[in-house]
Formats: sequence, C-alpha cells, structure tokens
Amino acid sequence: MSKKYQIFLACGLVAATTRLFAASDYVQLQQQVISNDSILKSLQQSQNAYAINQKYAGRLNNPTFNLELDNLGNSDLKDLDGPTTMIGLSQDIPLNNKRALRRQLAGFQGNNNQFEALKRQAELKADFRVCMANWYAASKRVEIYSTESKMNARQAHVLNEKLKFGRVIPSDVQLSSALSSESKLRYQNEVKKVQFQKNLCSKFISVLPDQAIEVPLSINFADKVSLSEQDALLKTQLAKTQYELAKKEAVPDITLGLGVRNYQETNDKVFLVSTSIPLTVFNRNKGKIALAQAEQVHAETRSILVNRNSKIELENKSIEVSNLIDSIKNYDQSILPATKESLRIAEMGYQAGKISLLEFNSIKQIWLDKHLARFDLWLALQNQIAEVERNYVTNLDQE
Repeated sequence: MSKKYQIFLACGLVAATTRLFAASDYVQLQQQVISNDSILKSLQQSQNAYAINQKYAGRLNNPTFNLELDNLGNSDLKDLDGPTTMIGLSQDIPLNNKRALRRQLAGFQGNNNQFEALKRQAELKADFRVCMANWYAASKRVEIYSTESKMNARQAHVLNEKLKFGRVIPSDVQLSSALSSESKLRYQNEVKKVQFQKNLCSKFISVLPDQAIEVPLSINFADKVSLSEQDALLKTQLAKTQYELAKKEAVPDITLGLGVRNYQETNDKVFLVSTSIPLTVFNRNKGKIALAQAEQVHAETRSILVNRNSKIELENKSIEVSNLIDSIKNYDQSILPATKESLRIAEMGYQAGKISLLEFNSIKQIWLDKHLARFDLWLALQNQIAEVERNYVTNLDQE
C-alpha cells in the first residue's frame, strides 16, 4: 500500500474538530468495554495461578523417610549382633536440567492464558466497532429517509394544491400520495432500527451516548502481527521444549540417601550414605522422543505456513481498504454532489412542468440509492478494519 493511503489511514479520515471529539469518545467507550468484560477479567485474574504453578513446577519431589529394623529375634545366634535400627532420608535428584525444562513447560501454560486474554481483547475491539458502526450507519440512513419523506410529503402537498386548479392529473396526485405514505413508513421503520442497533451495543456497555457517534477509520497496517502467528509460535516453542524434555527424561534420576544406623548390642552409631543409579538397559523413552520430535517438526512447518499466509492476507486487507477509501472519496467528491444538484434541478423542472412526475421520481430514487450506497461502503470499510482488529495486533507486549 502506498504512503498516501497509510498517511490517509493514520489520520483516520478525521479532519474536522467534531470528528476528533467523536474519535476520543469512541476510544473511551472502547476502553470501558475492555475493562468491564467479565471473561477478560477472569483470564487476567487467573494469570496469578499460572505464575504459582510455574514457581512450583520445577521443584524437587518430596524426600522419602526410611526406617529399617533388622536382626529382630536373632540375638542368640552365633556371630550376630543384636537388633539394629536405621533411620534415614532419600531424595530423587533429576539430571540434565530437567527441572528448568519442567518450569518452562509450566510457563507455556501461563503464556497460553495471556494469549487467550489478548485474543479476547481483540475480539471485543472488533465486535464493538462493528456494532457501533452499524448504529451510526443506521442513524445516518434515518437522516436520508427523513429528507426523502419530507420531500415526498412536500411534493404530495403541492400536487394536491395544483389539483384544485386542474393543473395536474389525478393519477399523479394518487401516485405522489402513495409514495409519500411509503416513504413515511420507511422512515418510521428506520427509526426503530436505530434503537435496535443501540440495544445491541448496550450488550458491551450499559451507558451509551444518546446519539450514535462516528466510529474512527484509523488503522495502520505497519508492524502488524497476526494472532494466528502468535499461536503458531507458542505451539512451536512448546513442542521444542517437550522434545528437549523427552530427550532428558531418557536419563533416569538418581537417588541419594543419608541415614544413621544404631547397633543395640554395642550401642555404636554409624552414618550411612547411599546412592541408587538406574541402568538404562531398556530405553523406554525412545517412542516418546520420536513423537515429540515429529510434533516439533509439524509445529515448525505450520508456523512457517501461517506466517506466510498471514502476511498475504494482511496485504489483501490493505488493498481492500484502500479500494473502499477511494470509492468513498469518489462518492463524497463527485457522485453525491452531482446527484444532489441533479435532484434540485429536477424538482425545479417538475414544478415548472418541464419534466414528468416519473422522471422526477426516477432522479429522486437515484439520489436516494447513491446516498445509501455510500453508507454501505462506509460500513464495509468498518467491517474490514474490524477484521484486522480481530486477527492482528501491533505490539503484543502493549496490547
């Protein structure tokens, strides 16, 4: 996308002071939606539990208390001492830095929870934008339908007056009255749709402005990272750690023991040190290692594919957005002013008797359709921006 579009988007199409205030109000509402979301709060609150889990994940197993009594009942046998007592502790000692890898695995659980919170925040931003944009578009459509209804009512009144003097035919009066009634009903239905859209937005936040505010069009495609890329990266790191741990687990833990033995007959006490080292004659971890390696390769391959596709999709989004912006600019600068002027001339021409009622209504319909099409384009642009907000973030540490 060219610099012209990036600058245009970065400015957010906001040149007027009123739009700047609207953008500020929208940002504040968005922040309230994010801060009040119960699901996001639960994810953030549970992060402490994952931190505790990581803290204890790499600790040693509890030591084992050992108590031995031997030579009981054999004190009268030749060359044997009396009963002896041994008290000691034994501890498993993991080798090859297994504890660090176990802590790292537990840390990935916390990272996944943070990722879910980030994804929820992006989802809230996108859904709130779509809802507020629909509310604003509905309110702007009401203004157009209101203008149309007033125009039809004025036209019907003028024709009724002319009919009294026989200057128009009755069929034109009947058609004009019917169109006036239809446009009035359409306007009333559109007013209800505005309230309907506002009610939908109240699901996100209970206190909304009395009137719909214009949703800013600011978006920057630079330095965007997709959530699918982040997800693939987390899975790749997890698979790599699992593979490393599987290789380390092939070497069994050793057991160290310390104790004190008491010989009852001689009342001697000796200190004991013992060790137990398993022999890796049968490597039962080969299958686990092979599976972990295969999962790592799969995760790395998927991550490469996701990264490539995400960049392509983002580039396509920028193209779609720039095309919509060009279309909206064309409507604002050329099409809408032309249809407005055409309607003004047509209304004057009809009143002067230079064009027929059907011709006038046809031009009026074109005026209405073009204004509605402009709002459809604006809403489509908002939906495209919402898709970027839903699937991409700028700075993962600040989101």
